[in-house]
Amino acid sequence: MKKNSLKNQTSPNLPVPQYSLLMILFMFTWPGLWFCFLIYIVGPHFFNADGTVPTWLFHLIWLLGNGAELVVALVILRREGCKLTWNGLRDRINLRWPNSWNKWLIILGVIVVCYFVGDWLSFTPQWVASFMPVPTWIPFNNPSQAINSLKDGYPDVNFIGNWWFVFYRWVILGFICNMVGEELYYRGMLMPKMKGVFGRWYWVANGFLFTLKHFYFYWNIVSIFPYDFGFAFIAGPIGSLPIAILSHWLSNMEPFTLFWGIKAALGL
Repeated sequence: MKKNSLKNQTSPNLPVPQYSLLMILFMFTWPGLWFCFLIYIVGPHFFNADGTVPTWLFHLIWLLGNGAELVVALVILRREGCKLTWNGLRDRINLRWPNSWNKWLIILGVIVVCYFVGDWLSFTPQWVASFMPVPTWIPFNNPSQAINSLKDGYPDVNFIGNWWFVFYRWVILGFICNMVGEELYYRGMLMPKMKGVFGRWYWVANGFLFTLKHFYFYWNIVSIFPYDFGFAFIAGPIGSLPIAILSHWLSNMEPFTLFWGIKAALGL
């Protein structure tokens, strides 16, 4: 058994150490359980008296959740012997830009299809919430609450001149922890380790399991699955993790909310 395992890890077709099916499932499950613990067990102890969630708590959960994925990804890559530099990670995690117009056109087509299907499924959070109610205190991605402005989402934050908050929210949390953290963990580090179990369909399995990983936001699962398959395809078969990160960033509407944050900080 040990001999076969070693052979699997050193095969020229599988240069990246491979995970078993059980290990793959574990690597998708623990982050979801960690988020559940932070959101549903720890979080309620720090609510405001009126039952709302203070911004610092929401952001701490975000930081600890996605931050854990980022740290674990870096630790595993380092233990594999990778240098944590662009050149050291380039081949291991597809840290490269598309090298042909054909790939750029395919990426454009994938993004268009993902957004079209995602928009078509945008009714599903409301539909799921109709028979599986969403806790009213969830501040964002909550179909039971209308967010029409940044002030609706951050009622306890004074945006005027608050550039530290803008940097922290949209650069540290929104981009580094969330976009880079998730894509580095699930697509860069983990997805290549799934080829031994799933073969050429490794990216399909990755997109499917990444969608299910969001069970802590169960009402969004149906609406996000086209995007998750798109990110996996771009990072895997197309071979560009940077484009997967940027596509993920765009799909989360981060560039638009960043624009609103800058306007709010300017007092406009």
